[in-house]
Amino acid sequence: MRKRIPWFEIILIVVVMATSLYAALSDGQNLTWRWFVRDDAYYYFKVAQNISEGHGSTFDGINKTNGYHPLWMIICIPIFALARFDLILPLRILLVLLSGLSVATGILLYRLLGRIFAPAIGAFAALYWVFDTKINAVIYRQGLETGIAAFFIVLLLYKLYQFELSWRENKTTRKQIIVIAVIAVLTMFSRLDLVFLAGMVGLWVVFRDNLLRYFLPLDITAITVISLLSFLIRIPLMDYYDYTSLAIVLLGVSLVVKLVCAFMFGLYQKSVLSNPVDTLKRVLAFAITSSAIVGALMLASLQIGILQGSFSRMILLIDLALTAAVFLLNRLVFTSLLTKSTSTVKSETPVSFFLSRWKQWLYDGSIYYGIVLGALGVYMVWNKLAFGTASPVSGQIKRWWATLPGRAYGGATRDTLSFFGLTYTGDANAWNPISSIVGGWAESFRLWGLLDIWRYFLLLVLLAVVFYLILFLNRKKAKTALTQLAVVPLFFSSWLQVLSYHALGYSAYKDWYWVTQLVFVVLVFSFAIGMFVNVLRNIPYAQLLSWGVVVYIGITMGMTYWRVIRMNMPYNAWAPDAPYMDIVPLLEANTEPGSIIGMTGGGNPGYFIHDRTVVNMDGLINSYPYFHALQNQEAGEFLYEMGMDYVFANPYILDRQPYKGQYNEYMDTTNIRYGGKLLFHYDKP
Repeated sequence: MRKRIPWFEIILIVVVMATSLYAALSDGQNLTWRWFVRDDAYYYFKVAQNISEGHGSTFDGINKTNGYHPLWMIICIPIFALARFDLILPLRILLVLLSGLSVATGILLYRLLGRIFAPAIGAFAALYWVFDTKINAVIYRQGLETGIAAFFIVLLLYKLYQFELSWRENKTTRKQIIVIAVIAVLTMFSRLDLVFLAGMVGLWVVFRDNLLRYFLPLDITAITVISLLSFLIRIPLMDYYDYTSLAIVLLGVSLVVKLVCAFMFGLYQKSVLSNPVDTLKRVLAFAITSSAIVGALMLASLQIGILQGSFSRMILLIDLALTAAVFLLNRLVFTSLLTKSTSTVKSETPVSFFLSRWKQWLYDGSIYYGIVLGALGVYMVWNKLAFGTASPVSGQIKRWWATLPGRAYGGATRDTLSFFGLTYTGDANAWNPISSIVGGWAESFRLWGLLDIWRYFLLLVLLAVVFYLILFLNRKKAKTALTQLAVVPLFFSSWLQVLSYHALGYSAYKDWYWVTQLVFVVLVFSFAIGMFVNVLRNIPYAQLLSWGVVVYIGITMGMTYWRVIRMNMPYNAWAPDAPYMDIVPLLEANTEPGSIIGMTGGGNPGYFIHDRTVVNMDGLINSYPYFHALQNQEAGEFLYEMGMDYVFANPYILDRQPYKGQYNEYMDTTNIRYGGKLLFHYDKP
């Protein structure tokens, strides 16, 4: 048979890459003023340049740093080796590379959704991903790790789809699990907070032939939410961070006890869940037993001094009520889709269920988690030996910022919707664009005299109900599609990622953190469209009509995308000698060659400045010893001993947390001012 030419993929590649080449070859100033504008991107660029030139992992050539995600840094190193010849050339190459990642991700979405539903549905998802200006701005125009992260997330989902087809027909091989584990490792190293996705994928693969693959991710997330919500119902969010350690201990104990109890009460077995009355009895018995054990362990630990502090006993009662309600609801909802009739379900005890499967679980789990956790362990040990700390210093600093009373860098979240990742505004808006759309509806429809937040919450619930009803358009197709899309590990790992920031406190989180959430929204929206198209598939010319709609969407979005590119990346719009940054000529004119200049950010000027060194003062791309100096109010002396000559910063910020005036005695103003910042001489009085 003749192989069909993949016309859609070819056209998409040609259009996207031609457009990216147009942008990449435009005036160099466009790349610095209108495309790669984030300080955070230039942290990567400068460190990659220094590594390529043999200076090691350092931003300033003085302090060793690990404040970055490793895979994107590895990719940047050969590209920014060219910076020794031309500082703009690597940016041109990077723009083309990120466009290539965009179209590759789109093609994977096309193939995944096209094979599960219809090619037109896959084409819609691909076109939306590639041409949506918001996705392009957040994922690709930042110059950050998000582009490679999105690619590996979708690649991992595609491999899980292939695995899903394979294991149901043939015996699973070690090679299949190894391939998935390696892709999960690459996904994790593209953004380290994707460790939650890697972990959930392991459960999805290891427990592939029973309900554990669905309910373990669900229960882990549910227990996490319940434990945190139990505190927040009783304690105002403003006071929650005084109880963080107790909340995390309660969460840890609850995970162990409740998961074991849920298993022993048969809540992962079809034979139990097929009977609603039996399910109700067992869920209630499980909730009372597990909550009693958790409560006893917590109170005993406080009594004998293992834990320090105190908390309201009402939290334990709230935890019990929420556990019973949530576990009962999720069993009834999920089993309405996942269980078969009771006549086909084999009855067995939890012990026999475990004994008949534990060897296979152990074998598969040791392969998958051996690779994933082994790679993570090697990375952490190498960091400890090379930099003095096992994890990136940038993340540690942002957690430290969240503990401080000042909010120069945002501080920990202070509203409940943001805490649980459900807000529709700001950088904590994890589920954009769905959350933003629903939030807009809530603010527009002044119904029932409710506050915006309550209308928003009710609309979210309504949207969830509508999605649930869509599943019953074709129950069998819905179950198959959701499973093949690996929606369960994707969704629950996404939620755990959000909670990992807010439950422990984190400052200066950004909109580009939420990559898995964006992929999830695109998949679920495409799934909903696919379910409707599946119902209409027997209508004459339905396929032709669907492709007509896709072509219209592609042309409309493609033209908008092209207009944005042309507007932002003009040719011959800048003078040949126009600076790539205004601040660089100012600093070079007012400092001597060889000077060391401290800046609270400094990524962009650090990359473009000549014959000077920029040192990052906020610590995100500085060393672990400098982080300790900041914490101990010794950073001023640290920088003096390092040989700092100048500081260019906003004095208002330096007087407040996290700096708290610790540089002031070394600074003498020069009266050189730019954008609210002053240039200071730095020397000991």
